[in-house]
Amino acid sequence: MMIKKLLILSTILLTLTHAKGIQDKDFDGVPDNIDECQDTPFLNEVDKTGCTTTILALPFETEKENLTMTLGYGFSTNEDLIDREVQHNTKIKISYYLNSWAYTLQTGYYSHNIHDGPLDTIVRIRKRIKINPEFVVSVGAGLRLPTYDFEGNKMDELLYTSLHYYPTSALSFFTGYNFTRIGDDETNTIFSETPSGDKDKDGNENEPYEGLQNKHKFYGGIGYFFTDDFYMNIIYSDESSKFVSEHNIRAISSSIYYKINEKWFTTLYYKYEVLDEDRHDNLLFSIGYNLW
Repeated sequence: MMIKKLLILSTILLTLTHAKGIQDKDFDGVPDNIDECQDTPFLNEVDKTGCTTTILALPFETEKENLTMTLGYGFSTNEDLIDREVQHNTKIKISYYLNSWAYTLQTGYYSHNIHDGPLDTIVRIRKRIKINPEFVVSVGAGLRLPTYDFEGNKMDELLYTSLHYYPTSALSFFTGYNFTRIGDDETNTIFSETPSGDKDKDGNENEPYEGLQNKHKFYGGIGYFFTDDFYMNIIYSDESSKFVSEHNIRAISSSIYYKINEKWFTTLYYKYEVLDEDRHDNLLFSIGYNLW
């Protein structure tokens, strides 16, 4: 099917190259003077008016009733953690969408060469507010429940806000801010996560933490639908650590979404911290299913 599209596109481009007075800026085969949608994604199928035959939207952007389940597996690397630099993670997420509301439950399981156990469980709610066809605001709140087993782990409170700008149906720019109120027991958390005498990879004893603080995260990025089934974005983020003595986490991340059919879809997420001498990254592959 893709080869057929490429052949059709090549024929159209060759024809338009030799045609006089015909313009087609989105190369969908429909001249601009009769094209009602002059910004359709590259290689997308269109109708006789030049508009895509499907709605371009990620699962979390839908406004119709929808229930999805996602199962993911991946790893995270932190070379600052001696003897347990790599941690494997399995995550499960259930999301329910109704009109412009979204409700999500997420939990998981971790393992490395020292310990294993459940990750924290996150519940959240989000509201999408369409200001106009080009601007959408999202606001949300959530709780991080302390199912991750370490002494001093308590419930955290989460707040989310974001702004999306859609100059075309395929292209989007977005920015956002996340706030986490850390509820952990400070004394027990510091003791349990940084035992006395712990050393870094060079054999130097780690400096004691000065305490805990709430977390702030700012991010911005760009996303694009290459077809109605294939989406990719890239994001830059700056996030403070919950430990006062730790530097901010500055990272570049990317997500790839591919819709297999009306029921199944996959996502691939990768995050890499920049401006850090040691390696810190995170990869997660997920497969999702639309229950309805």
